[in-house]
Amino acid sequence: MFVKHPRANFEPINAMLMQSLASKAILSAVELHIFDWLEGTTLCVDDLADRMGLLSQRLEPLLRLLAVAGLLEEQADGYTNSPLASEFLVKDAPLYQGENIRLTMRFNAMVENEIASLMAGGEVKQASSANDWGVADNMEGTAQDAKGGALSAVVDFVADLPGFDAFDAMADVGGNHGLYTLGVLERNAAMRGVIVDKPHVVALAQTRCDQLGFGDRVTTLGMDFKTDPFVSGVFDVILTSHVLYALSDDLPGALQKIADGLKPGGWFVSHHYSGYTAPGHEMAKASLELLTRLCGYASHFIEQETLIDALNDVGFETIRCQPVVENGMGLMVAAQMKK
Repeated sequence: MFVKHPRANFEPINAMLMQSLASKAILSAVELHIFDWLEGTTLCVDDLADRMGLLSQRLEPLLRLLAVAGLLEEQADGYTNSPLASEFLVKDAPLYQGENIRLTMRFNAMVENEIASLMAGGEVKQASSANDWGVADNMEGTAQDAKGGALSAVVDFVADLPGFDAFDAMADVGGNHGLYTLGVLERNAAMRGVIVDKPHVVALAQTRCDQLGFGDRVTTLGMDFKTDPFVSGVFDVILTSHVLYALSDDLPGALQKIADGLKPGGWFVSHHYSGYTAPGHEMAKASLELLTRLCGYASHFIEQETLIDALNDVGFETIRCQPVVENGMGLMVAAQMKK
């Protein structure tokens, strides 16, 4: 028979396939500045199309999609931004995420287009992707991601450490854009910071810090943390944000190097993903883990118990943990070296 009656419903699969178009439509809306046009005002489709030089017949379903996604609000006389769009998608908003969206979509596409070959042992163009972190637009993208995500929580977590007011030096390993360093230094006027990252990254990081008025309090150290020697007994706090997973192939060695860099009684703070097998946010976790493993890493998740055991083995004592936003996956861990 040519006509078969399905036993299941294909619609859930089709819906997932269409989500790819939706994400690209949101990126296009950012690049077309639709949210800038609609900030603080309500415009009908024809008026917005005329002002933007677009075809209203094609613009209407895009606006409808953005409304369904919760990014626009449909009024009787047209469309306006939702609070979510006003906070994150308007270019002059403090927490604007446009470069972060571009970076995420571009990086994901680099992997998505090669999934089959990567499954068979192929490799992502690691050299190219690694060098990209030192490109200005990409660094701004990672900075926007931090500002729209866990930056404030991590800075609060560090500033709440016992003895913080007496700290005078911190290192931000894999610090890239440097915002975690600047946020901590803003809370303690006596502190100085060192951003530790690959040599091609730190020059731009220093420029950004100089432009933001922290040039006299921030220096950079270009090195490969996996292979190059690090300083000893210098810092009151060493911070890593979404970096420790990249060092997990020798987690004890990385933690020992961090411990050696701390003063007696100094603190190590890690901000990373955890709870891979815990209930909740399963699709987000599965997607992130697939992306991470296809890029050649063992996992993007370091479980709380695993890290605590490794910290104890190195000689850390007082350990405190706190969850943070980011799809319910974020975790902050602080551990103090013996005094």
